[in-house]
Amino acid sequence: MKKYLVILLISTASFAQNKPKFGVNLGGTFSNIRGNEIADTNKYNANFLVGASFELPLNERFSLLTNVNYERKSFKNNVTVYAGDPFDPVITTRNIDVEARLEYITIPVNLKYYIDANKKFYVNGGAFVGIFLDSNTKGDGENSNNDENYLFKTLDFGANLGIGTNFKINDKNSLNLEIRHNYGLANISKVQVYNDDKVKTNSFNLIANWQFDL
Repeated sequence: MKKYLVILLISTASFAQNKPKFGVNLGGTFSNIRGNEIADTNKYNANFLVGASFELPLNERFSLLTNVNYERKSFKNNVTVYAGDPFDPVITTRNIDVEARLEYITIPVNLKYYIDANKKFYVNGGAFVGIFLDSNTKGDGENSNNDENYLFKTLDFGANLGIGTNFKINDKNSLNLEIRHNYGLANISKVQVYNDDKVKTNSFNLIANWQFDL
């Protein structure tokens, strides 16, 4: 009888350690685009993300991790534009600060590995899919009235890699802090790009994740 009780207790403890974990994400993004000469002159810009997470333990060290995040990827530049009357023989120019923003639902699917037995530190990596929602452009702080969504494809995809640390609050709650790099592999432009090049996303995330058991 004692033998069966020990087996039952061990099985219960093992199940508790391998329970699925849910979470809420909040963080910052630091993004840009790349892939052509013009895009390479842009500068990274900060924005935010918010979403949810799900982690399914596979064994003591490995788990499957996925997120569903609403993410804003923005970038900026200072560009020279022509000003004045186009029929005036004297050409005048001025510089304006341009900020562009792309909005996505981003869904990464990663394999997560806990580096130490206490599960204090971890790395994860895998692939992501981004579903395009909207875009916005500002010139010197004023919104553009042009609808530019037709320029972008519906789907983006790429690879991501992250490293983080876990702070245990109690038996059911913990806080994860993670730095993640999302490297876009798809050409997100629907239209032909200068010199027949491409437009690809590139972003860094700083994510705070509150994780809990149900």
